[in-house]
Amino acid sequence: MTYPPEQANGQFQMNDYPLVSTKLYIPHKPSAYVAREKLNALLDKTPHCKLTLVISPPGFGKTTLVSQWCLNQTMPVGWVSLDRGENDWHRFWTYLISAIQRLYPGVGHKSLSLLQTMSCSPEQMISWLLNDLFELGHDLVLVLDDYYVIENEDIHRSIAFLFERMPPSVHLVMLSRKQPPLSTGLLRVSGQLNEISSADLRFTNQEMTLFWERRTGKGIQDAALKTLSERTEGWIAGIQLAVLSHLAGQPDALRRFKGDHRYVVDYLMQEVFVHLPEDTRHFLTTTAILERLHPRLCAALTGKAEDASKLQELERLSLFVIPLDADGIWYRYHPLFSDFLRSRWAKEDQTDLASLHDIASRWLEQHHYTNEAIEHALAAKDYERAGELIAASATNLLKRRELATLHRWLMELPDPIRERPELLITLVWTELIMGRSENLEGYVRLLQKILDVPGRHKSSLHIAIGEDVKVAKTYHAMLKGDFERCIALLQAMLDDESLPDIEGLPMLFGLGIELNDGAVPLIRGYYGFNGSIKKSESYHRLYATFIEKQSFHDFPFTAYQRTAMSEVCLERNRLTEALQFAEDAIRIASLNRIVGAYLPAEIVRVQIAMARGDTKHAMNLLEGATEQLELMQQRQSQWEALLQACKVRCLLSLGELNAAQEWCSAMPWSRQQDMMGNREYELLTYIRVQMCTGNWKEAQYWCEQLLSQARSASRTMTEIETLLCLAQIYENQEQAHFALLHLHEALLLGEREGCLQCFSETNYRKLLRQYAEMRQNNAMTKALTAGVSRSFLQHILSLHIGQEPKDSTKESEAHSVFMLTAREEEVLQLLAEGLSNKSIASRLVLTEGTVKLHLHRIYSKLQVANRIQAIQEAKQKGLLK
Repeated sequence: MTYPPEQANGQFQMNDYPLVSTKLYIPHKPSAYVAREKLNALLDKTPHCKLTLVISPPGFGKTTLVSQWCLNQTMPVGWVSLDRGENDWHRFWTYLISAIQRLYPGVGHKSLSLLQTMSCSPEQMISWLLNDLFELGHDLVLVLDDYYVIENEDIHRSIAFLFERMPPSVHLVMLSRKQPPLSTGLLRVSGQLNEISSADLRFTNQEMTLFWERRTGKGIQDAALKTLSERTEGWIAGIQLAVLSHLAGQPDALRRFKGDHRYVVDYLMQEVFVHLPEDTRHFLTTTAILERLHPRLCAALTGKAEDASKLQELERLSLFVIPLDADGIWYRYHPLFSDFLRSRWAKEDQTDLASLHDIASRWLEQHHYTNEAIEHALAAKDYERAGELIAASATNLLKRRELATLHRWLMELPDPIRERPELLITLVWTELIMGRSENLEGYVRLLQKILDVPGRHKSSLHIAIGEDVKVAKTYHAMLKGDFERCIALLQAMLDDESLPDIEGLPMLFGLGIELNDGAVPLIRGYYGFNGSIKKSESYHRLYATFIEKQSFHDFPFTAYQRTAMSEVCLERNRLTEALQFAEDAIRIASLNRIVGAYLPAEIVRVQIAMARGDTKHAMNLLEGATEQLELMQQRQSQWEALLQACKVRCLLSLGELNAAQEWCSAMPWSRQQDMMGNREYELLTYIRVQMCTGNWKEAQYWCEQLLSQARSASRTMTEIETLLCLAQIYENQEQAHFALLHLHEALLLGEREGCLQCFSETNYRKLLRQYAEMRQNNAMTKALTAGVSRSFLQHILSLHIGQEPKDSTKESEAHSVFMLTAREEEVLQLLAEGLSNKSIASRLVLTEGTVKLHLHRIYSKLQVANRIQAIQEAKQKGLLK
C-alpha cells in the first residue's frame, strides 16, 4: 500500500504550528458495534447542558459511545484526543482552538495569534476566544477525550475559566477516568450537568448477547451468558476478551477466572495472547513502545517489511487496535492492551528496549516528528542525541511556545549534558518566557562561569551565547520594570568593545517570537515600562546607540525600538520625527513580518495624518494596513481588531457615529473581564464611542474600572487618557469640580512624563481654558494649583491655537534641557572640564556605574550620542558655567 505524503505524515500546519491531524478526528465505528439507545438518550441531553461528564475506569467504552453519538449529530462537533504531550499549556489550547477552526475557520484566530506572544496570559487569550464564541450564535459541542492525562494545573485553571464564562450555545463534553477538577455543584443543582458513569456504561445482558452474536456469528447459551455477566459485570473490555478467548478455542477461560477487573484483563489477555501466532506476538510486544502506530514505523521496529500490513490484520481481528483515521494509516492500541503488552515485554521479551526506542526515534526524526523523536531518544537514555535534537529544535519550540514540554525535556537530561552552553541558554530563555525567576539567576551565573573559563577557545557559538546572556538579563529586567538595571545592562553592552559573530546572534533575535502582547501603543506595555514616556525615551535612545554600534539596522527586533521611538515622539508632539521613526519601523517590520511592531507604527502614521487634518490620507493608510495584515496572515487576528479600533477613532473624529456604534455592538464587553493588556486600546475606543453617543453612564463605569487597574499597575499613559475621559464626562454632567480635579491629575502626570499629544484633542479645549483662567484668577483650591507649572499649561494651550497643529520638536527639545537635575548639571560641568568617568565618580563620591547612568540621561535629554556632542550642545544652550 502506498501512502500519500500528507497522509503518511499525519500533520498539518496551523499558523506555522505543526499539528497531528488524527487528534482532531472523531474515531470511526468499530466492528461489531452495538448501538446503545438508552445511553444515546442520555447524550441527547448534551445540547441542553453546559457540561457533560463521561467518567469511568478504562475499558467501559467511553470513546466508542461518545464518538458514535457525535457522528450521528447534525450540530457541529469539535473533537480532541488528548495524550500526555498536551500537558503543555500552549499546545493544549492550540489543539482545542484548531478543533473549533475545522468547523468555523474564523473563530479563535485572535487567540491563536495571541498564543504566539511573549507574555500571553490564559485569561487574555480565552477572553478573545469567548468573544468569538459569543458572536458565533450556533450550537457547538466540544469533546475532550482522555482528559485524565492532563496534570498541568494551569490547563485545569484555564479550562475552568472558559467553562465558567462560555456562552449557552457551547457545550463541553469531557471523557475521563477520574473526575476533572471543575466546580460542578451549581450546575448539578440547576440541571446544567449531564453525567454518565461506569454504572450507566455497563453492558446489559441483551447488549452482551447482541455483541456475542455479532463477533462469533453464533448465539450464546443462557448459562454462558450468566457466567459472562457475573464475571465481567457488564465491563465491555472483559466481554470482548471473553469473545476472543472463545474464538481462540478457550471457551472455559472465563469460567475458570475469579477476581476484579484488573485481574480479569490480565488473565484473559494472557489467554488470548498465548494462542496468537508467534510472529504476531513478537509484533505486538515490539511495537508496544509506540503511542501512535504507523505501518512503516512498525516495520522498522520489527525489521520485517511485510509487517507493514500487520496493523490492518489486527484491526480485522478486533484485537484492541484502534484506527485513528479513515485511511488505515495511523492506529493506536487500547490503553489496557498497551499496558498488558508492555508488562509482557518486561517479563519475557529479551529485545533491547533502548535499541527499539532508538530505532523509533530515528524513524520519527527522519519523518519530521521531532517531539516524538525526542521522547524516544530520552526513553532510550541516549541523552547525547536527545540533547542534540533539543538544541536543534529549541528555536522552533520556543517560537511555538511549547515551553512546558521543552522545560521537562531539559530537566530530564543529566547535569553534564544540560549544562552545555547551548542547552543551558535554552533553559534560561524557557524559564524567562515562562515567567519563572527563582532559578534564573543561578542558571545565568553557571552559564557565565562556563563561558568565562580562562584560556578556553571561544567559538562563534559561545560568543553568541555570551551575547544571549546579556540580552536575557536585560529582557528579564525589562519584564520586571527595573529601569535602572535595564539602563546599566544596556550601557555595559555598549561599553563592551567585542563584536559578536554576525552568524551567532542572540537566540531571541532569531526566535521570531512576538514581543508585543497586543499593547497599542507599544510603549504602554512592558517594552515601554508600562507607558512611562521618560523611561521609554531614555532607554530606546540608548538602545539606538547599541543598534548603531552592532549594525543591527534591519534586524527584526530593531523594528520595536523604532516603533517605540515613533510613539515617544508623537506624545512629545514631535510629529516629523515621529513619522520618520514610524516609517522605518514599518519598513523593518514588514520585511521581517513582525506584526507587533508594524501595527502600532502604522497607527502612529494614522494619528499623525489625523493631527494634520489629512483624513483622506489616514483612511488610505488604514486600507493599506488591512492589506499588509493579510500578507502577514493576520486577518481576523487580534491585530486586525486593534486596527479596526483605530479606524473607529478616525470615524468618530469625522462624526460618523453610526459606523462606530455598529463596531460597538459587535464587541460584547463582559463586566467581569480583565480589560488590561491587549484589550485596553479597544476599551478606550469603546469608551470614546459611548461618550460621543451620549451614553455617559456606560462610559463612566468603564473609565472608573480602567483607571483603578491602570493605577494599580502603574500604567501612566493609560491613567492620563482615562483621567481626561473622566474629566469630559464630569464636565458633561455639570460637575465642574470633579472635571477640573481629573484634568489636574492628568496634567500632573503629563508634565512629569513630558506628554503633549494626548492633551491636543479638541474635546478638551474648553475645559483646559477654564482650568487656565481659574488658575490665572487664583480661583482654585490649593489642591488644584499645586504641581502643574504655568509654562507647561501654556505649552498645552498653544497646541489648541489655530486649526493646524504645531510641531513641537524644537520647543520640546528646549523644554527637555531644563529638566536636567542638579546632579546631572554637576556631571555635565565636570564632563566639560575633561574629567573621565572615574574622575567624576571620585569627585562626586559616586560609583562609575552611577556616573554612566547620569551621562546616559544627559545624552538623552540633549538628544546627543556621546560626550563631545553633549559638550557642544551644552555650550550652544548656555548650560555651562
